[in-house]
Amino acid sequence: MHFKDTKNIVSCLLLLLMTLSVHVQAGGLEDGYPDDTSVNGPAFFGFVRDERGTHIPKAKVILKENGGTTVQVISNVLGVYRTHISVNVKVEAVTISCEKAGYKQLKLVRRQQKTNKLIETDCIMQKE
Repeated sequence: MHFKDTKNIVSCLLLLLMTLSVHVQAGGLEDGYPDDTSVNGPAFFGFVRDERGTHIPKAKVILKENGGTTVQVISNVLGVYRTHISVNVKVEAVTISCEKAGYKQLKLVRRQQKTNKLIETDCIMQKE
């Protein structure tokens, strides 16, 4: 094997390792999203995963404000969702649930944030 071939193989392996080590976050302001919370209200975001942590794409995430608006959004290929309800929504009055054919929801974990501008959740599901 030539030095040039070895160098190309090593370069490809390094690129593969860097690609695999990318940490995915779900859509807070530090993730490159614009701060649209003053116009659209708090941002609800998070992951839909199974009990082993595997992302569940194309899951329906339903956000219901008590006595108010219901918003539905579909998680992307990484199981990530992000949406808003309204500017005046009371964060504590919103229930969040997840649905996908062949799965049932086990639990929803809400992560504490420093502000009510961002509401992060993990929706944990299990195959039926």
